[in-house]
Amino acid sequence: MKDAASHSTNASGPLAQIVLWKWEGGAQKIENSILLDRGGLADFECLNSSFVIRILKKREVIENPCPPLSSPDDDFTVHIGGCQVTVSAHWLMSVSPVVEVILSVEMKEKPLINLNSLDITMEQFMQFLESVNDHLQHGQTYPNPTNVLALLKLADHFQIDWLKDRCEAHLINCVEIPLIERFLLIEPYRLNNLKNYFLHYLDIDKLREFIMANHQLLASISKDFWVELTVRLCHRQ
Repeated sequence: MKDAASHSTNASGPLAQIVLWKWEGGAQKIENSILLDRGGLADFECLNSSFVIRILKKREVIENPCPPLSSPDDDFTVHIGGCQVTVSAHWLMSVSPVVEVILSVEMKEKPLINLNSLDITMEQFMQFLESVNDHLQHGQTYPNPTNVLALLKLADHFQIDWLKDRCEAHLINCVEIPLIERFLLIEPYRLNNLKNYFLHYLDIDKLREFIMANHQLLASISKDFWVELTVRLCHRQ
């Protein structure tokens, strides 16, 4: 599998990553992770393993990726824990219908939003702003295993479909996050592509092993989803 991920690094940092994993006990167990520099070579055996290849895109760390414009009415303050950051209302409105609704209501004070309920850090929110800024500049910043869950929460909260789609695409092959944890994201975040991975692409014997290993944790899924899984298990091609 080939994937892409953005990460903060310097000019001499690795350009690619190879993650080797194998199926074991209804889970995807990582065996090795190899970083490749420019012109570097790596020898590995994958006869009994699967692997994910990631192209690592370098990104520049910016103190505030979406600063307010010169207009005094463009300030939009976000609170996370004991920290706060002021960003451009115009920029966020252009990508998020949620922000647009918030700012469509006349307020005597400058608008603000508290994101403590999402259980994210200010650093993770800054990475979210980097993704928004890059998108507005016609670039593409991809999630990585360390920030994909936070970006998914924020993309869902602010109803930013393109970022949510990128997170979902990354999660399908993100073996660093346990498969059961990714599975349990399907219904809360309406991840249809990830759902289709289980219903159409995962080997039936492996799906059965996955369900048996995680039966108690799967009690939270809907009845309709259980029916779809049962139909898949009963259908062998």
